[in-house]
Amino acid sequence: MNSRLASLHHAARRNHGVVSIDQLELIGISRQMRSRLKTAGRVEPVGSRAYAVSGAPRTWHFGLAAGLADIGDERGGDERGGDKRGGDEGWIAGRSGARLLRLDGFTADSYEFLVPRHRRNTKAGGKVRSTIYPVPPTDVTRTDGLRHLRAERLIVESPTFHFNRREIENAIDSAIRMRLVDEQRLRERVLDRWAGRPRGAELLAALADTGGESRLERWFLTAVRHAGLAKPTLRRAVCEGGVTFARLDALFGARLVVELEGHATHSSRRQRQADEQRRTSLVLRGYVVLVFTYNDVRDRPAWVVAQLQAALAMSVASP
Repeated sequence: MNSRLASLHHAARRNHGVVSIDQLELIGISRQMRSRLKTAGRVEPVGSRAYAVSGAPRTWHFGLAAGLADIGDERGGDERGGDKRGGDEGWIAGRSGARLLRLDGFTADSYEFLVPRHRRNTKAGGKVRSTIYPVPPTDVTRTDGLRHLRAERLIVESPTFHFNRREIENAIDSAIRMRLVDEQRLRERVLDRWAGRPRGAELLAALADTGGESRLERWFLTAVRHAGLAKPTLRRAVCEGGVTFARLDALFGARLVVELEGHATHSSRRQRQADEQRRTSLVLRGYVVLVFTYNDVRDRPAWVVAQLQAALAMSVASP
């Protein structure tokens, strides 16, 4: 029994204080032994298939681990946390997955899970949603030892969890900034899944202005789209002699550059000097550079568009 208790505590330490019934059985702890351990105060049930060891702190990670134990086999097996018996039948998703991925704006202690459609009646300590679409191993990863959807699949599933527009935009923008998704591949998957379906309307609308890496850039792209202008090339690197000397926020055509200054821009004299040196270098190489501030884009987008249209007209008129 002592060796089984040691295995029990080892499994719990690896899983935020939680063990599943499947793990207990794998260790060799039967139902009768579970009952004795419960009576002795060594373990306590914290879900339909989850047990906590005595003294385990009730953290957010603890709640997620308990939810995973309820919705799917957590015996180990492969890197995804399942085994040949099909234990990979539930994943942390929605706002919980977004927080694990450290996407912007997701900080609440939510408990949201995704399961295959045939397990749609599964109960756990949180919100459980189901999908008819397969979840391949490439859509799954682990953070802090917990099995969850990768960023791309999490965003595709955001309508399933009724993300609002702000949440969708935060998820898309931060996942792009963190290089967790490929924008074109994400767009293709979203269109394949949600095109023509009202439930995905907010996600499809948010995708119209992807590509920026901040809310400021998204506002700018929205203003450009509403004005009927072509979407610029974003984050274009300008090189000379094999060395990158500038990375452009937005490039219209071949020579019109737009730079966007957020609140954090120009936080030191040295940074201001570097910015102005870069702009001077661009002008000397034949680029036209427009600079718009955070307040310009947020408070007077019509003025921003007017300046942009005037610059575009001048570039067309130039010989």
